[in-house]
Amino acid sequence: MTALQRLQNVVEFAYKNAYSSWYRNVCLAHGLTSSPNVSTYDEFQKLPILDRATLNQFSPVDRLCTPISAVDDIRSTSGTSGQMPLFYFRTTGYRHMARVLVQAGARRKIYLWGYQHVITHVENDRLEGLQTVICDPQQLPQHVPLVSAMKADTLAGTPSLLLLFGQLLDNIDDRLRIRFLELTGEPGRPQTMMALRQVFPLAKIYHHYAMGEMGLETGIRTPKCDRQDSGYFHLNPEGIFAEEHKGELLLTHLNTPTAFPLIRYKTGDRINWLRHDRCQCGHEGISFELSGRSNVDFVRIAGVELRYDEIAGLLTQFDDALEPYLAVEVSEHISDAKQQVTLILKIVAKGAATLGTEQLAEQICGVVSQNLKLSATTRLKDMIDARYFTSPKVKFLPELPVSTKAPGIRLVER
Repeated sequence: MTALQRLQNVVEFAYKNAYSSWYRNVCLAHGLTSSPNVSTYDEFQKLPILDRATLNQFSPVDRLCTPISAVDDIRSTSGTSGQMPLFYFRTTGYRHMARVLVQAGARRKIYLWGYQHVITHVENDRLEGLQTVICDPQQLPQHVPLVSAMKADTLAGTPSLLLLFGQLLDNIDDRLRIRFLELTGEPGRPQTMMALRQVFPLAKIYHHYAMGEMGLETGIRTPKCDRQDSGYFHLNPEGIFAEEHKGELLLTHLNTPTAFPLIRYKTGDRINWLRHDRCQCGHEGISFELSGRSNVDFVRIAGVELRYDEIAGLLTQFDDALEPYLAVEVSEHISDAKQQVTLILKIVAKGAATLGTEQLAEQICGVVSQNLKLSATTRLKDMIDARYFTSPKVKFLPELPVSTKAPGIRLVER
């Protein structure tokens, strides 16, 4: 069955079955009064585009195309845009990476991840023959003995989180036993990747790009891939059809029946298509490079997510001295395989501010540091105490227009 035939099946299922009133109403709002004909890709691209804002106007149950009793798996997104829709599936996914790791020789994996829905990874990994234990990333020191006791050969988590965990492993034999690293959740910065290879010198590094909305890995990169860019992935065609629309990645489920099939869903991820005939790892077809994200609502510090509005809220006592907009970014520095990250606040002082900028910056840094330590997770507190997370820095700018756009920077009105 061709991809186009599978797309037609998904569209018909979403539009025609007895539980499809939600999707029929979406089509009706876009002028489609009958079941869409998807006999060509041009016809498919005339279908309405879905986004999180549209989905969040309705409860997940209202969006289901199957009875609730038929749901096997419930997932949420990571909430990078401040919105966390739920997605229901008839069958569980996320098995492709486990299969790749098992074929490479992995047997025992420790997964450092915080979302509840990731619990289904345990069952899916076991189906592929991979023993998996999921650990709370906010309690890294407590999990160090597990590496020896379990004889773990694989670690999974965000790059910065795995680096932090590796720095806690004092036993060199435990580090050398780790033969596979599964990276997910954020792109690996070059300095972080270099440090990971120093901490785990025998480990092969696998990357996967996944989405709760899809229920399976969207992109894969193995150690054999001819490119090792941090945002470079091969498209996983197992159950996904991908498009690029104005630089943004659109995804459509290809498998039916699905509890709630997504059709032309805006992921929020900005991509560049990379086309080649064949990668040296064996993959044929389309690859892509993640170049950023639209509407991101947090900054991530070594796996710890801090909302921009939370950071802006720490500065309310400086309202008389600062203009109402704040830009936030994270700077990372690796020295002797030790990770140091710095929160950088970019602000504009009001002309009538009574304090000099140096004194004002010192006060702002003190307030932010103290409040972060009081309100942050255990892991971020440990980072502050260990000086992995350095004191915040303040940069005063002559102006900070609302139109400012840059990767890793988001303006917030305080």
